Amino acid sequence: MRRTLTLLITGLLLAACDSPDAGGLDWPGVDEPLGAEAGLSWANWRTGEVHLPDGSTVESGRPIASFVVAGRGAYVVDRASKELVEVTADGARETGAVVDETPTASPDGRYLAFLDTEAGPANNEDVHVLTSVVVDLETGEEVLRSTRGMGDPDKDDLTVLYDDVAHGVLAVSDATAWIHAAKGYVLAVDLATGEVERESDADLGGEQHPWVTPQLSPPTAGGDANPDRTWGIYHVNKMDPKISTDPAVRFPYDELERAGGTRLVPRVDARNWYLKQWVDNTTVAGFANTGLDDPERVKRTMPSSLLTCTVPSGECELVPDSDDAILPEPSLY
Repeated sequence: MRRTLTLLITGLLLAACDSPDAGGLDWPGVDEPLGAEAGLSWANWRTGEVHLPDGSTVESGRPIASFVVAGRGAYVVDRASKELVEVTADGARETGAVVDETPTASPDGRYLAFLDTEAGPANNEDVHVLTSVVVDLETGEEVLRSTRGMGDPDKDDLTVLYDDVAHGVLAVSDATAWIHAAKGYVLAVDLATGEVERESDADLGGEQHPWVTPQLSPPTAGGDANPDRTWGIYHVNKMDPKISTDPAVRFPYDELERAGGTRLVPRVDARNWYLKQWVDNTTVAGFANTGLDDPERVKRTMPSSLLTCTVPSGECELVPDSDDAILPEPSLY
């Protein structure tokens, strides 16, 4: 009887570790979550203003480190405190979570995944075990809240573990969240059931993994492909002798490559630009450096304006008043 009771209690404790109700936060639900797949979104990192895909803007009222479009609007990371903040038309609301690196949202905006740095138990040095959290923003319920694979505060030097081993949310699709645990393996979370499976972490960026952004086949020079793999980003480095003959000063720009190998130079009103992520099958977003009259800025190749280009025309537009723009964190690795 005593053994049975002990096993029962142990089972309940283990289940609580992965339970959505174990220390969960308050997440408001929404019938139709807003996702990045709805169109272009961007934010001003200095002011914290977020431009949503429907053309509306919401205000976080703080400098931000990163953001995703999800749920009722956007979730931003406070640049100073690392707090995760929900931003909607009603204003900014602190969620109570403090995040490690950046949150990731599913393309449809229904699911949000992140690592909370303060929710888990702490060791003697007040370092908390990282807690993986996955939220269904449609129902307002946590699919997962777990410290699995993130170390033991009584056995592991958490500071060394987190400094030496890569960890974080790899990607979130509309069906699965993939989390790279600090113990060196990948957790695949079924978003419908909350069930977790352990996968190998070998070659995280390997094209065969479902969490990796699609590439053209054969792969283009380092750039991502659009969702249907008809076009990809082709990274190019060129030196403009009109500005400098110093080989150390390069002016990178990106081209677009059609599946099959034909390349297209985007028509950009700048000498220096790079393309970062696809908005949809025909639109790619990036940044253009329009401040080439400043030699120091040129050397750093700092982006100054948000840029969108379309295929197959190659036509590009600079987004007005986007000097401090950042793009949302992508859903895939």
